[in-house]
Amino acid sequence: MTSLVQYIDLGRIDYRQAYAIQEKIHVACSEKRSKDTIIFQENNPIFTMGRNSAKEHLLLPKEALEEKGIEVEYVDRGGDITYHGPGQLVISFILHLREYNSSIHQYVRNLEEVVISLLQKYDVRGQRIGGASGVWVGEEKVAAIGIAISRGITRHGIAINIKPDLTHYNYIIPCGIRDRGITSLYKLGVDIIDLDQFKESFLIEFNELFNTVTNKIQLNEMRYLDEY
Repeated sequence: MTSLVQYIDLGRIDYRQAYAIQEKIHVACSEKRSKDTIIFQENNPIFTMGRNSAKEHLLLPKEALEEKGIEVEYVDRGGDITYHGPGQLVISFILHLREYNSSIHQYVRNLEEVVISLLQKYDVRGQRIGGASGVWVGEEKVAAIGIAISRGITRHGIAINIKPDLTHYNYIIPCGIRDRGITSLYKLGVDIIDLDQFKESFLIEFNELFNTVTNKIQLNEMRYLDEY
C-alpha cells in the first residue's frame, strides 16, 4: 500500500531552529495531527555530537571554534560527531518506522540505498563500508546518517555533502573514524547547479524504495507548530 508523506523545505536555517521545528512535527505526528514528514534544510556551520560522541573527537575548544564561526551542539541522535554547514543538504525524516521497514537496521540500509541510487544519476558510485553507516566513495564518506527513534517515529536522517567547506572537517574526527576521509560531490567532479532538482531526484528515489508519494507543504500550513 502506498503511503502519503509530506515534505517541507526550510532552506538555509540555524540548526537549533530547524531542530525545534522537527521536534514539534514529531509530537504532532505522534498525536496523529500531522502526516509523516520529510524536512530539507541547509544549516549554518555547526558540529553536532550524537549520543556516542567522544569529547576527544572535537579537536579544538568550543571557544576557538566559535571564533571560526562554527557552533557545537549535543543532540539525541545516534552516532558520533559530525558537521553541518552551507553546501550540505540535510534531510530529516519523521516517519512511523514500522509502516515502512521491519527494523531499525533495515531502515538505515534503505536510507543508504536511496542515496546510492541518487548518486548513480550523477555517475558517482556510492557504496557501503562494513561497520560504518553512511555512503562512501572509495575510502571517503559523502553522506552521513544518524537517526533517533521515539514513540516508534524516526527523527534526524541524512547529510549529503554537495559543496561544503571540507576544511571544517579538520577540526573533528568525523563520526569517530580516523583512517578514512570525507568528500563531496563537488570534489568528485559534480557541480550541482540546481539544488531543487537534486531534491526532486532524491524524492523520486525515496518514493520508489519506500513505496510512498510525496507532496510539498509550506511551513505556515502547519498550524500546530505554534501550539507548543
